[in-house]
Amino acid sequence: MESALKTSPHLSALNPHKNAFLHENSRLKSYERGTFLFMHGDIIKNFYVVRRGTVQVFRETPDGHEVTSDLLIAGDFLNADDVVTKNTNHTKNARAVDDISLLEIPLVWMRDNLYRFDDMTSHLMASLSNRLHNSQIEAEHQSTMSATHIAACYLWRLCVLYDFDPAGFELPYSKTLIASRLRIELETFSRTLKNLRGEGIEVNGTHVSFTDSQKTGHFVCDHCSLSEDCNAHLSLRKKVV
Repeated sequence: MESALKTSPHLSALNPHKNAFLHENSRLKSYERGTFLFMHGDIIKNFYVVRRGTVQVFRETPDGHEVTSDLLIAGDFLNADDVVTKNTNHTKNARAVDDISLLEIPLVWMRDNLYRFDDMTSHLMASLSNRLHNSQIEAEHQSTMSATHIAACYLWRLCVLYDFDPAGFELPYSKTLIASRLRIELETFSRTLKNLRGEGIEVNGTHVSFTDSQKTGHFVCDHCSLSEDCNAHLSLRKKVV
C-alpha cells in the first residue's frame, strides 16, 4: 500500500505523516476485466485513484447504447467531482476495461479530511478544471468540426495530458473505446485515422506520432475558438520540433 501511495503522481508529494494518515484510511483493491466498479444510481461509498489499468466511465441511453464520457488510466482520479460536491449517488457507470487496481478511500472520510491534504486538493481542482475545459472544447467541436478534426484534437490533447512523447507513443486504450469516447462510429473512426496522415499525424496500429506539428496545429487549432486557452495547444507546440 505504501508504495502505491508513493508512486501516485497525485499523492507522492505528501509528507510522511500525511502519507501514513492516508495509508491507514485507504485500501488497494484489484478488479478483473469487465467488472463494474459502480453503476448509475449506486450510493457513492469511495473516492478512487486508478493505480493500474484502464477504467471506462459511461452512461447508457434509453435504447441501450453506451456513451463514454471518460477513459482513465494509472494516476487519474476516477470521481473527483464526488469529493467536492454533495452528490450521494453515482450519475454514471464505471467499468474495468482490463485487469485493474484502485486506491479506494472512503468518501465521507475524504470529504472530512480533505483540508489536511493541500497538495491533493490542488490536483483535485486541476482535474475538475481540465474536465470542464475539455467538455467545453468537445461541445464546440461536435457542432463545428469534422470527425477528422475531432480525432486530431483528441490525440493532441491525449499526448499532453499523459506527457507522452509526441515523436511516438502507444494509445493507452483501444480504438473502439476512443471512438465511443468521441461519439464517432468505429468504421468512420478507422477511416478518419487514415486521413490524419495528411495533417501531420501518423497512426499505425496503436502507435501514434506527430510528424508535422505546425501543420497539425493549424489543422486543429485554427478552427477552435478556445485554442488560446488550451493547455494542449500551448504545450504540444513547444514539445514537438
